[in-house]
This record gives sequence, C-alpha cells and structure tokens, in this order.
Amino acid sequence: MSKMNEDDLDEKPLDPEMEKVRRKMVRLLAVSIGIMFIGLMTVLGAIVYKFTSNDDASVSATRVAGSSASVPSDAPIEAVAALPAGFVVENISLDGNRIGFFGRVSDGSMRVIVHDISVGRIVSDVVVITR
Repeated sequence: MSKMNEDDLDEKPLDPEMEKVRRKMVRLLAVSIGIMFIGLMTVLGAIVYKFTSNDDASVSATRVAGSSASVPSDAPIEAVAALPAGFVVENISLDGNRIGFFGRVSDGSMRVIVHDISVGRIVSDVVVITR
C-alpha cells in the first residue's frame, strides 16, 4: 500500500484567488440552504394550516355548489313552479334543488325552464333552436 506523507496530511493554505472562490461557494451554499429551509417551513405550515383549519368554509361552498336546502322534519318543502301558459311538459330532470322542465310552447318552439326550489322561482328560461 502507499505510504502517507506528513505533507499530505497537513493542509496547505490556498492561494488568494482560490480562497475567494471558496468563500463565494460557502456563501452560496448558506444562501441555498436558507432558501430551502424557508420553502420547507412554508410547505409544512400550509399542511398544518389545512389540517387544523375550520371546515365550515368548505361545507358552505359545497352547499352553494350543490345548493342543497335543508328539509324540515315536520313537513315537506312546498313550491309552485309557474310555467308559462300553453307550455306542454315533455320531460323533467332534477339536479339538487333545481328542476328542469323540457317541453314545447303553443307556437311549437322548444324550451327548457329551470325552477330552483331553494329560492322558489324560475331561474332560467331557454329557447331551443334547431338548425
């Protein structure tokens, strides 16, 4: 095997140019580690916030999106959908609190009327034109 000289074990001082490069590299390493640490703490903080935050906001957003009305226990919800005169219902579709009435008016044009139970009124009236 090879013998180790005492000269190899002792570190020799670097020349000034190499010392500048070494200091810059150490500074860059410290800045990089600092940025990575801040990023890691931000991600961990976001995860902790997500797990500990109140879920009321997500529940209310779901209610708005699905618009599910609360049904009273003693009586069903009653609503009146005032469809236009001469409207003949051909099909009905239900989506959450919205009822879609597909049909024809007395002049023969096709229409889709959407009634929202939660607000108790017609929310859209669409005339269907075929080309």
